[in-house]
Order: sequence, then structure tokens, then C-alpha cells
Amino acid sequence: VVLGSFGSAAVVAADLTLTGFGTIGYARSEQDFKYLRYIDNSGTFKTDSLVGIQAEAQFNPQWSATFQAVASAPRTRDEGIEAKIRWAFVSFRPENDWLIRAGRVRPPVFINTQNAEVGVTYDQVRLPVEVYSLSPVYDMDGVAVTKTWTLANAEINLDAYWGKSDIKYRFHYQSEAPQPYFPEQITFKGLVLSQSSGALFLRGGVHYAKVAAEGSGPFPETYTPTPVPAPPPFGGNLYVPTGFMTKFDATVLTFGADWRAGDWRVTAEYGQRIITDTKLGPDSKSAYLTVARQFNKWIPYATYARLLSGSDTRDVYRGVNGTPVPLAAQGPPLFVPANFHRLLADQVSVYDQYSTMLGASYSIAATSKLKFEWMRTKVGLASSLVDGNAHNKSFNVLSISYSVAY
Repeated sequence: VVLGSFGSAAVVAADLTLTGFGTIGYARSEQDFKYLRYIDNSGTFKTDSLVGIQAEAQFNPQWSATFQAVASAPRTRDEGIEAKIRWAFVSFRPENDWLIRAGRVRPPVFINTQNAEVGVTYDQVRLPVEVYSLSPVYDMDGVAVTKTWTLANAEINLDAYWGKSDIKYRFHYQSEAPQPYFPEQITFKGLVLSQSSGALFLRGGVHYAKVAAEGSGPFPETYTPTPVPAPPPFGGNLYVPTGFMTKFDATVLTFGADWRAGDWRVTAEYGQRIITDTKLGPDSKSAYLTVARQFNKWIPYATYARLLSGSDTRDVYRGVNGTPVPLAAQGPPLFVPANFHRLLADQVSVYDQYSTMLGASYSIAATSKLKFEWMRTKVGLASSLVDGNAHNKSFNVLSISYSVAY
């Protein structure tokens, strides 16, 4: 549609650029529960492998169009593969210091958000999920505006964006049952300020999201303990969903810094989700620190990452998951199943984990990298990135990947 709107003569005159990128990656842990949907002791290629293609058409100094499609493990189910359009937007640059994009765009939330699927652009096997999973999706259908200030020794960019995205949010259950996906619509808007000055790059943003249930019915604000009058185990507290709603708001704060000094590189990023409408939502704080050093074509690195839900969310999860269903409630007239509290706890988006990663990348060429990584992750109370009961468990993940761009 974008190309056709310029007419056939403009299309012929356009400067067309076609590029591609891809990663084949294998990861394996020593546990039988699944991490990040696929990683377990059977090994998987699904977590990190993908292939993408991008086309850019420059019609004149002011107008251009960009299209990007990626084939990978699906975002809406656990089986098979899917190809999706990541980017499809038209760009208008009225002046050198202004850029307006409309269509399917990806705002620059974190340092590597816009290039997250192009593995040759960073050294880690995968970007720290403790931080980069802050949003289930970063692509949106909307508008993004960038204002640039060029100073003597620095460049400053201010990005403002607004858009919507339809997703299917996945819950990670403790049981072995199929993990469900619930349709949601997210409305995004935000401001991101970036500064690049020699060896130092800084980026910070304030983002606002409205998450609405789409066709899956209302969800509770919290679980309230209701006393069942009898001595335990016949009596006790029965948790019940209360305060039903169809949408909630989230305020997100992000900050990142990337510093280079000779062969050394230090990168740190922080993300915080502030959610007050519900105690079951993914209210959390997360951060990571990566230190890397280059030795010719080798770049070894060490990363520490942390992800922790807010205290209210952890308290609700701890209370529900740790309380047995009273025996009196399991009989007539209620007939509440014995695993009712566990099923409720599964629907709390709770996170309590940290990871240590030691790895290295080897630059085969300017457009290809081979990467190796050992990661050790410790789960405390629980983690909604794990399928199964990982309470107070540690596990190791070995990964190898090869990324290329052409």
C-alpha cells in the first residue's frame, strides 16, 4: 500500500535495499521443567533460532519505507513456527533533525530493543531476559516521532510514540498441563531520551501502557482469604478471586548506560513496572550488569541479572500457594478441588530470580558471530518464566549460537 501510494514511477526511482539476518541457537539445561517455554534437559533450537529479512525503499531525501519479517518460534502457541511482520512503516523526514514514522514500528525502549533479533549486533547469546522481558512485545501499530539535537561532542535524541498491539499473553503453570495463552490488547505511549557522546551512551524512558482483556473475560484484582469455620485441616482460609476488572494500567521506567574504554565495555540497564490496579499483575524491578573485554576476535563477558516482583504480588502468591484448601470446602456444597489454590497461584505474574552468565563471542567476520554461554539461574519464591515448580531451585543452561547478517 505504501509503495503503491507513490505511484509506479516513484517505485522505479526508489533506492531499494534488501538485507537479511538469522541465528541458529541451541540451549540445554539439566532440569526437566521448561525455562523460557522450551529450554529443558532435552535441549532445543527454538529459543534463539530465527531468520529475518528487511527491505528499505528510499524514494527521496524526505520519504522512505521499511518492511521487516521474521520467522521463529511462535508467540501465540508452543508448537511449530510462524512468520510475522515485525516492521512495516513509512518514514517522513521534513528536516534533518526530525523523523516521523507511521505503521508497525518498534520504539527504542532499551539499548538493544530495536536490534534484539539481529544477533551480530551484540555479544551475548541472548539479551538478559530479566530485563528484556519487561514487555511481552515491543512492536506496535502507531506513530513514532524523533527529534535530534547535534551538539559539538554529543548527539541527543528524543523519541515520542503511541500505538497499539494485539498479543496473546502466556501464563506459566506449575502443572504439566498445556500452558494457556490469553488474548490482550496493549495501548502504548512514551518518551525516550538518548544521548551519545564518544565512549558513553545513555538512554532513559517513561512509558505508559493500558492492558485490556480481549475475549477472555474479566480477571480479578486480587485473591481474598475467606475463613472456613472449623479447626484445620477441615477449616482455614479459602482464597477467592475478588474485584474483577477487564483492564489495568502500567507505568514503566527504563534506564540504560553503555560505556567503552579501550578494549573494555560495561553495559547496565534497569526496568521497572509500576502496577497499582491489581496485585496479580507483573509489578517488578529488574536490572543487569555486563562487563566485557575484547581480545582480537574474542570478546568474553560476564553478566549478572536480577528480576523481582513487588512485595504485594509476592505476598499474594506466597499466601495462596502455601495454603491448603480446607477439607470442608472440598466437600458439599462447594466441592472446591484440592488443587484450587495452586491454580489461582499459577495466574499470578510473580518473579523472583537472578542469573549469572559467563560467555564469549567470536567474530568470524564483520557480519557473523559464534557465541558460547554458561548461565546459572536461581529461582527463589517462583518465576513466571518457568513451566513447573522451580521454588528455591537453581539450574544451569548451556548455549551455543551462530548469528549472521547479509
